[in-house]
Amino acid sequence: MSQPAAYVITRPRLAEWVGKLIGRAQVIAPRRAQGGDVAYDIVETPDQVAWDYSTSINPLKRFLFPQGDELLRWQRAGDDGLQLEPTYDETDRIFLAVRSCDLSGVLFLDRVFSREPEDVYYMTRRQHSTLISLTCSEPVEDCFCVCADAGPFLETGFDLQLTALSDDYLVEVGTEKGQELINQAEGLFAPAPDELIQARRDLEKEVEARFAEHKSYFAAALRKVTFDRVPDELWEEMADRCLECGGCSFVCPTCTCFLTADWQSEGEGHRDRLWDSCLYSCYTLEASGHNPRAQRRDRVKARFFHKLSYQFAKELETHGCVGCGRCIATCLGSNDMPTVTARIRRGAI
Repeated sequence: MSQPAAYVITRPRLAEWVGKLIGRAQVIAPRRAQGGDVAYDIVETPDQVAWDYSTSINPLKRFLFPQGDELLRWQRAGDDGLQLEPTYDETDRIFLAVRSCDLSGVLFLDRVFSREPEDVYYMTRRQHSTLISLTCSEPVEDCFCVCADAGPFLETGFDLQLTALSDDYLVEVGTEKGQELINQAEGLFAPAPDELIQARRDLEKEVEARFAEHKSYFAAALRKVTFDRVPDELWEEMADRCLECGGCSFVCPTCTCFLTADWQSEGEGHRDRLWDSCLYSCYTLEASGHNPRAQRRDRVKARFFHKLSYQFAKELETHGCVGCGRCIATCLGSNDMPTVTARIRRGAI
């Protein structure tokens, strides 16, 4: 790109820019919900964006990989067969002010769904999406993104990255799509001076120091899980703690387990893809009645094998965690990622 890779926009003009984005596409941003929680949701006016939030209660995946996703519709075509019509979502979406860990979660989903055979439903949504991240300046209690190399600042993966600096926002351009948004803003952005770019670099060093106390032992856990050096007693103990609620799967930005279901009436119907969890006892149940993971211990082990083994890390170029901390807040049995990796590292509860 021949134009500057970093820009600045003042806080008073931020709402004007958001208004332009809302007029161009569906905008998903952090929004205050009932009880004071913040959730990623559709915003219709600039004042609905919660710029000062710490973390969202939900990841972005429900917009790109919906909990209930219609894949195709069908109807009977005479006496000879069925007429099938795939259902593609081509809505233009701008994901605004998303945290680095959640953007990293989307990049992980990209790797999963772009493998052969490519998932055309996910990729269609993704091709119509723009990612604008918002860097973090203060860690929250459950955050460990620095351990997952998923924040609090990113080097790549975003279309635009925003950093709050005093009265201004520094805007880093990551792609041509992001540059186009700057070009369409009609004078709202100015090239960032060198001192502002340096201030952003200094802030990143300060922030990472504040995040550094949060630990998750990915390297040690990856070695032991890969070489099957985790004692069976440890998996048994963790299985005893698991309530099989599936909460960890549903709030995790990188979990992609699903099932399909068909619905029909009066000669027509549709096929849907629905979220599932590998911790459910029926997830691997075969039509014959055999279940290769009938024991909860085996399901817990399989879940963390997919998150932490070298085999999957090599294929997807990273382990399956972005350090958002939602599993810590959700799991009633303390089988969250930091606790589990610490147990695996020690080889005991």
